[in-house]
Amino acid sequence: MMARQQKDISMSRLLSCCILIACLFAMSFCMQYSNKYTKVHAESVSTTITPFNILCICSYNYSYQTVPQHIQGLEAGLGNLSYEITYENMDTKRYYEADDIEKFHDYLAYKMDKIDASYDLIFLIDDSALRFGINYREELFGDTPIVFMGINSFSDASTSSALPDVTGIAETLDFEANYDLMQSLFPDRDEIVVLCDASNTSTGEYVEFLKFTEKHPDLNYSVLNASYYTQKGLKRALNELDEKKIIFYLDFSQDGDGNLYTIKSAAAFVNENTNHVPVIRLTMVNCTDNILGGISYSYTAAGEVAGKMAAKILNGVDADNIPLVTETITESYFYQDALDEFGISSAKLPLDSTIADEHFNLIRYYEENALILNLILLIIILLFVIIVIQAKSNRQHERMLNNDYLTQIPNRHYINQKLTQLNSTFTPYGLAMIDIDYFKHINDTYGHLMGDALLKEVGRRFAGIATKNITFARIGGDEFMMLITGSEIDNAEKICQKIRKVFEFPITIDKQKITVTLSMGCALYPSDINDPTQIMALADKALYYVKENGRNGYKLFSDL
Repeated sequence: MMARQQKDISMSRLLSCCILIACLFAMSFCMQYSNKYTKVHAESVSTTITPFNILCICSYNYSYQTVPQHIQGLEAGLGNLSYEITYENMDTKRYYEADDIEKFHDYLAYKMDKIDASYDLIFLIDDSALRFGINYREELFGDTPIVFMGINSFSDASTSSALPDVTGIAETLDFEANYDLMQSLFPDRDEIVVLCDASNTSTGEYVEFLKFTEKHPDLNYSVLNASYYTQKGLKRALNELDEKKIIFYLDFSQDGDGNLYTIKSAAAFVNENTNHVPVIRLTMVNCTDNILGGISYSYTAAGEVAGKMAAKILNGVDADNIPLVTETITESYFYQDALDEFGISSAKLPLDSTIADEHFNLIRYYEENALILNLILLIIILLFVIIVIQAKSNRQHERMLNNDYLTQIPNRHYINQKLTQLNSTFTPYGLAMIDIDYFKHINDTYGHLMGDALLKEVGRRFAGIATKNITFARIGGDEFMMLITGSEIDNAEKICQKIRKVFEFPITIDKQKITVTLSMGCALYPSDINDPTQIMALADKALYYVKENGRNGYKLFSDL
């Protein structure tokens, strides 16, 4: 009993440990998930802390795809700082005349004067905003620190960062990496077509491309400046590109007719008017429409770097001690349909590439969802362990409940259950009561340990005779019971004879041979009685007859 209690305690402890591990893992996941996806806003910070006041001037309006990416990044970079940001959009894709810039200046000056604005830091996003901010800095912002990002003109970025309390990020495109990628994926295409326009953004990128060509004097390239073509002429020029060419897509927002294009509509236009010409995009704006993609400048990642620079400044670091960032900040981004068109497998792409609308990839799916999948796997394993342990415990409990602890054959509880089932369905069966002859004498002569060993051997011999339709059970002391079912009922006398034959051989214990004989009385239902609840009493009568007539034998009730 004590051993059973100890097993139950150990099992409970094991189950508790499994559940505790699962809970701790779940808590760890929730904390990491929360840290990864929860953005701290100024509103959530205690009102006793005065938030930093930040002004962010964007060259374009919020619908332009690079703007929300920049903003997402810089807010992530600011982290847990208490801050409030005012966003102002110049919308220079549509309003870039000198008069437009002047009106924006008047509008901003009016707003700042109206609320007596005082800022702790200025963000400037893209070239037009940088030029505006630097030109009107003394008038509008004084010596307020400035952090800029998305600047395509390297000269403007360098000049501005040399000013006091001004630093930021130059938008450096990775021409080298994309050229290597082009040669790797398309070794038979030997001419680069540079797609650009006359905008400030594209002009700055094209200047950087020319610097790249100086390192590759044998590079074969041509320029397709959309601003110099009518829309019809641009369509024709794109359609004439053959399978020896590859497009380096810099920027394209306006054609020679004055038509304006969003990032997405420009990508769609290029896709519709090219035939099996790969388009490598050097800036990451998540455009699809069969643009192949490339090792692209990441506006979100750059924004986060700028946000961290700003956080340092707001925390007391001198902006002049934070150098201009000129390294490429890229992510590899591709579109699945374009990869399929050109027969490119993901194995040929740079590591950690993002593939839009990617075909299901089990390995990539696991890598991207490893934390939650590991949690689910751990829970499944723990549940499996718990189920196995519980099943094992149930089996052990069932064995303890239904088996005799000494002989390991069924016990009274088990045989009574079987009889109840048979009686409830009025199923025919035979029942024999079996006693070991003179067991008390054996116990007294050889001792209880010898007696227990003898009982074990009797149980072992019974187990050797047992079949699907013959069941033996120890019901107490030296008393046993045999249940006969199915086709064996008609062989009741032969089974009794077989038992006698098995026990003709003495039992040897500790080198002592003990002759064991049995007395058996057997009754059959319904041959001997119509009431199955009385069958045991008939078997007992047959047993007592044998014991009263010299023991060591058997008797069927029908022969009395």
